[in-house]
Amino acid sequence: MITLKKLAEKCGVSIATVSNILNDKSNVSESTKTRVLKMVEELGYKPNYLARNLRIQKTNTIGLIIEDITAFSTSHIVEGIMGFLERHGFKVIFENLRMYSKYKDFEKEKAKFIKGVNAAYSQLMAFRVDGIIYIAAHSRHIDFLSEYNEVPLVLCYSECDTPDICEVVIDDKKAAVEMIDFFVEKGFSNIGIIKASEENVHAKKRLEGCLESFKTHKLKVNPDFIVQGDWTRESGYEACKKLFSNGFGKTEGKKTIFCFNDLMAAGVYDYLLEEKMEVGSDVCVAGFDNREISQFLRPNLTTLEIPLMDIGKKSAELLYNKISGIEQSSKKVDIPCRLIKRKSVR
Repeated sequence: MITLKKLAEKCGVSIATVSNILNDKSNVSESTKTRVLKMVEELGYKPNYLARNLRIQKTNTIGLIIEDITAFSTSHIVEGIMGFLERHGFKVIFENLRMYSKYKDFEKEKAKFIKGVNAAYSQLMAFRVDGIIYIAAHSRHIDFLSEYNEVPLVLCYSECDTPDICEVVIDDKKAAVEMIDFFVEKGFSNIGIIKASEENVHAKKRLEGCLESFKTHKLKVNPDFIVQGDWTRESGYEACKKLFSNGFGKTEGKKTIFCFNDLMAAGVYDYLLEEKMEVGSDVCVAGFDNREISQFLRPNLTTLEIPLMDIGKKSAELLYNKISGIEQSSKKVDIPCRLIKRKSVR
């Protein structure tokens, strides 16, 4: 392999001169520059940027700590992160914690999980990354990041109280308000809700948004028409069944059911089909996430799209700004969702 020293000898110039040319410094004559660059091309010389960056205490490398790469949100978030960082000359390495497969009972195994986070952080620091983005598998309050302060860190898809850590989350509450507002505009007064446990940040904020919109439009809140699922298609089916056993089907006027994710909405489709009811006619249905299944359901599912790539891009931008010493206007960034109107709500 050709070295910088050998290249300089071949060109008949000093190592410093070759280095200045490769770093595009102006104190070299054009004839010398042309001669050296021609020799670089002929010999196939590749600069050792890692060694150079280590000398200036910068590697142009970003570390990602990913809670679980199989989470539906993660791949699109990572794509958004990498698209931004590549445009700005950074490489990415990551540690996958495999939260869902390794920790079956997260609350009981939290201490073990944090040991895994510590190991991932130490590994990234061994690579001398310039900064870290921590990508949560689902939104919640994370309370163990304050000790990871050797390099700038951004929390993606969750919240924390650590002052020096910027966080990027989706605006669940505003999205739910927008969905209920849409129902009211379409003339619906009978609105069923299939939520999830309010221990989950997404579920809690989405319910807050629904209730806020109900209050704005002076709609009566019937607790029997707010039923809990657990994010799965099967729980959507059972929750819809409970809604109808609670009298939802006997209400007068247009009826719609808002599910807090698309999988539970698919379960609602299953129940309505079984009961010979037509989605979009007898009962309208909406979901949240805009996962692939929403386009395969018939009729296509009205839903709220989470802009996952934008979340990744904004997380990378915040980290880039921190590394570059650019002051942040806000510690927390809420990314708005987008209402996708399809034929399941008419």
